[in-house]
Amino acid sequence: MSRNPVIRAYCRQVGKALDLPKAHRHRLLDGLERELEERFSFTTGLTPETLCIDVGSPEESASALLECVDEKECTQYQSQRKLLIRAAVATLMVVLAALIIFSTTYFSYLVQHSVDHTEIKIVQSNAD
Repeated sequence: MSRNPVIRAYCRQVGKALDLPKAHRHRLLDGLERELEERFSFTTGLTPETLCIDVGSPEESASALLECVDEKECTQYQSQRKLLIRAAVATLMVVLAALIIFSTTYFSYLVQHSVDHTEIKIVQSNAD
């Protein structure tokens, strides 16, 4: 992890733009961080603006890093992620449907089996 907060922030932005598995993204970012630390180790007063001017925007760095990654791996990761998102949405829809059915059934049961008003009259007879 970088000691320089500007480099650390820059690498975080690059990481957000990298659509890769976590382990692969961390390896690339670690290498980028080391390279930037070496390159700017003797620079004082490094700012995000000067870093972007010298290196490029985080998005440009991310696309340069992605060029080094096998396209098949990127495509496979993106399709797996889409499948996972679809499965999560489908699961949420099933849970929501079950909750609606349960609620409707429960309230229907309550309406059918509720007692609105009961009147009891006690009559005392004097049969002597």
